[in-house]
Amino acid sequence: MKKILCVFLCILMTLQLNAGERKKVAVVLGGGGAKGVAHIGVLKVLEEAGIPIDYVVGTSMGAIVGGLYSIGYTPADIDSIVKAQDWTMLLSDRIARSSQSFPEKENSERYILSLPFGTEKKDRMIKGMIKGQNLQNLFSNLTIGYHDAVDFNAFRNAFACVAVNVVDGKDYVFRRGSLPVAMRASMAIPAVFAPVRIDSMVLVDGGLNNNYPADVAREMGADIIIGVDLGTSDLKELKGLNSPGDVIGQIIALHGIEKYINNKRITDLLLRPNMSPYNAASFTPAALDTLINRGEREARARWDDLIALKGRIGFAPNEKPSSKSLRKDSIPGCDKQIYIRTIRFNGIDPRDEKWLLQLSKLKEDSYVTIMELKKAMDIIIGTDLYSNVSYKLSGINQDELTLSTEPKAMSSLNLGLRFDNEEIIAVLLNATLDYRSRFRSGFSLTGRISESSYARLDYTIENNPLRHFNIGYLFEYKDLDIYNKGKKQYNSTYLHHLVEFGYTDMNWLNFKFQTGIRYEFYDYNSFLYSGETQDYQVKPEYFINYFALAHFETLDRAYFPNKGVSVRAQYEIYTDNFIKYKGNNPFSAFSTCISTIVPFSSQFSLLPSIYGRALFGSNPAYPFFNVLGGEVFGKYLSQQLPFSGINQLEITSNAIVIGKIHLRQRIGHNHYISLIGNFGLHHSSPNKILSGKQIWGGSIGYGFNSVAGPLNVNFGLSDQTDRVQFYMNLGYYF
Repeated sequence: MKKILCVFLCILMTLQLNAGERKKVAVVLGGGGAKGVAHIGVLKVLEEAGIPIDYVVGTSMGAIVGGLYSIGYTPADIDSIVKAQDWTMLLSDRIARSSQSFPEKENSERYILSLPFGTEKKDRMIKGMIKGQNLQNLFSNLTIGYHDAVDFNAFRNAFACVAVNVVDGKDYVFRRGSLPVAMRASMAIPAVFAPVRIDSMVLVDGGLNNNYPADVAREMGADIIIGVDLGTSDLKELKGLNSPGDVIGQIIALHGIEKYINNKRITDLLLRPNMSPYNAASFTPAALDTLINRGEREARARWDDLIALKGRIGFAPNEKPSSKSLRKDSIPGCDKQIYIRTIRFNGIDPRDEKWLLQLSKLKEDSYVTIMELKKAMDIIIGTDLYSNVSYKLSGINQDELTLSTEPKAMSSLNLGLRFDNEEIIAVLLNATLDYRSRFRSGFSLTGRISESSYARLDYTIENNPLRHFNIGYLFEYKDLDIYNKGKKQYNSTYLHHLVEFGYTDMNWLNFKFQTGIRYEFYDYNSFLYSGETQDYQVKPEYFINYFALAHFETLDRAYFPNKGVSVRAQYEIYTDNFIKYKGNNPFSAFSTCISTIVPFSSQFSLLPSIYGRALFGSNPAYPFFNVLGGEVFGKYLSQQLPFSGINQLEITSNAIVIGKIHLRQRIGHNHYISLIGNFGLHHSSPNKILSGKQIWGGSIGYGFNSVAGPLNVNFGLSDQTDRVQFYMNLGYYF
């Protein structure tokens, strides 16, 4: 009898102990590109329902949302992060204009195709359409403190994410290591993003094999699995296979269908938000907002199922699980200070360390806040010397900051295209060869094929990233029709040879100062007058001129900017013997332009500007006279000033000043309506410009910021013409 009583008591105690142990819960977040933001809405409802979450497992976008959630970001935090991003920039290799060096600003948005080239094989490799550096930078900034070999089980919620090793075709599950690298590898879509190389593995998007990794959650110890499946693994019927993308998606789904079916079978509660009509590339603000709401709506529709599941887990309907402490260090905007004892560089030339330290404002044996560190890293990553920049901190109270980079492949082949109703087509070809010696140097050969063609060869020597010397040679052919008050005055065809030696000194991001000397030779083939007046008698002539240029610019974009200012001034002195011109004092030219953007709302902006050019001296020579016309500076002649309402080259007096008001309304994301008015004064004497002749004009137009460059359609009118001017352009200006 005593033995039976003892056995009964043991069983009762065991049952009581087991009753106090709740079941372990995992949330599995499937992949789906932009559709993955629906996970944010689901997590929000799970927290409201009081569902305890022990494990988070994700693939692709599910790995990004899940990784951030696991280290302490709330659904509201992640929602704000997603909506704050410029996804067009993020899903590209472009560097934000605010982080570009001045040469990069000048050359940005000029070519539609660039191919790497170099003497080493790795410099010629095209790893993917997008290297993913901007995504890596974002992940690094959001996960400071989780960059080294950290154990993902130590997060607020134990975390794992899935990638595929294309060397052997097997899944690779990240359970420790660098969190930003794990997130980046899990979403490396083949042929779209460059793969992530770790040791002997080449890792790509985990969705190829396991887009809904519930089996990983079970292996981690989960008793209950709540899954969010975005439908990307579903097989399509015949009527749904209408495009190459549909076929590729079907092949991927067929490849992983057996594992997918099994993973759905072991899921206790499967949520499938309605994703129609959105796809993996729906990163517009409106689409992201809708997708987040769709995830929340689906979870709320299953509220009763969640509460019932909560009972199975071991909680009463109104009971809340004990909250785990959050890593406040990881929350964006944290002002906690990090002590940096030393800074170490991997893959960076030691001669550049002093420059990098000065540029980044990071100092050894000092404290910096997380936000200061992020800002400094953005500057370093924005340089044109290195690519694939990463930084590591093994703990939030880190003693050593490690920068790991590889030299940026600067050698490239570039192609630019532009179409308009005047030149029809213009092609820009460029080959740049970069040498890495004690002083970095490089050759650049550029050719333009159009009605006004040219070829230019440049050799540049840099003794440090902020200063360089340049020697250039330009040969171009010109065929110009020059107008006066809307009437064609003459046509000029000539060959132009230019040899230039220049020195450039830059503030890395915003300011450039350049000075130098040029030799120019003009070989005139013809000079045909349309009327009786012949103001110019020209013959082959050479010039030796000195120039100085200063340019300050903070515009956020080269085309359709939203903020910033540009101030530019240039002064040139023209001689024929280094000192005088035709035995007299040399003549000179001064030009300037000031422009800015005044936003009245997120969609409506005012873009005012004032610019002009003045010639000084008694005998300014052809072809340095002032001309205006067109929408951009220097379209046909380097000194050409834009003027809405005039398309042709209109000759003016020795001094001209123009004020322009540009009203711009953005419609949607990339469409613009513009209304431009400009007014000018010109006079033969710069001292009498305020009493000069008046000139006015304006235009109304439509613009579209396309992937091939800006599309502009304008209708203009001015007092120099008797008919409406029409101009249409597609492509970057060059």
